Formats: sequence, C-alpha cells, structure tokens
Amino acid sequence: MDKIISLEDYERKDTFLMFHNRDNPFLFLTVKLDITNLINYCEVHKYHYATISYVICKTINEVDNFKYRLVDGKIAYYDKINIGYTQKTNNDVGFFQTEYIDDYGEYIKEYKRRESDYNKGLEGVDYGQKQIWVSCAPWMDFTSLVVPFDKNITIPQFIWGKFFKEGEKVFTHLMIMAHHGFVDGQHIGDFVNKLEKNIEGFNVEGVE
Repeated sequence: MDKIISLEDYERKDTFLMFHNRDNPFLFLTVKLDITNLINYCEVHKYHYATISYVICKTINEVDNFKYRLVDGKIAYYDKINIGYTQKTNNDVGFFQTEYIDDYGEYIKEYKRRESDYNKGLEGVDYGQKQIWVSCAPWMDFTSLVVPFDKNITIPQFIWGKFFKEGEKVFTHLMIMAHHGFVDGQHIGDFVNKLEKNIEGFNVEGVE
C-alpha cells in the first residue's frame, strides 16, 4: 500500500539528510549484464525496448528501497512502480509513461497503446514520481555514464548501451542511478542479482 511519512519518522532520516544535503546525492553505477535470453526471445517476438524495461521494472518492484521518493518534503513509499520511457523523435527526444503490469502480454498491450497515443500527440498518463525512467543508447557501448539530475526528483534512472557479443553470449552495460538516501550498494547488489535471475528466467508466450 502506498504511504507518506514525515522525514522525522523515516528510519533512514540521518542517512537521507547526509546525502541529500550534498550537491550530488545520487549513486551512479554501470554493470555488465548477460541478456542472451532476452535477446533470443526478442529476435523472434520483437519489443526489445519494452521487454528489457519490463524486466527492469519487475525487479525494481521486488526491491523495496527503490520504491521510496522525496515528495513535497516528505517520504513517499509506492507499492507499485511504473515506467517512464525516453522516445527518440527525429533529432529530438520525447517521453511517455505506461503502467507496469506483471502479466507480460497485458503489459505489452499497454505499452503499445501508450506509445501509439504519444506518437499521435495525445496526452498520456502522468505517474509523477511513482515510476522509474528508462532509456537506451544503442549507438555505443559504455562502461560509465553520469546523466543530468535534479536532486529533488528522486526517480531512479536506468540506461543500457549497445549490445555486444562474447562468444555465444550477448551483453550490454546498464547504468543505474539511485538516490543514496534511499539506496545503498547492498540494495543495488540485491537489485542486480534479482535482475540477472529474472533475465535468465524470462520465458513467456509470444504476444502480438
């Protein structure tokens, strides 16, 4: 259940303030991911961008520390986190949001609907900070990345780079950005371990 608590009652108050009072309160970490299973699936069934985003958001919803946000000076905890996508349009970029739905087939239908609405110029949903931001940079491989940030917008961000092969395996590098007041290295490690398991275990029927 979503809840709002005062900063005074937040169990990590001292840690939160220690980091939030700095110019940069965010952790940036780039990890190498084996995404062979997802790529093999998407080569047949499409939806690379949506599918990788789905598995990331599924994992975020399994790690509570990634579900906290700073909202109007208070701490918000959201029971379910949704997805905000970056969408390339000619020489510019735009953004649209979609609900995270655990059922992959229903999620893809929602993704296609929201993307279509965006492309038609229709106003989309706005989940505020009840989301993660995802993007990709398929033109290059990177091993480190720092993105622009506003310390008062505590939405975690995830960006992956160009896919590359090593033997029969396909990898990418994933940039993870999270507010250090909510997330420590242990929580990122927990997220990465769960993400690797969710990637390896991804096995659903193809959807149209």
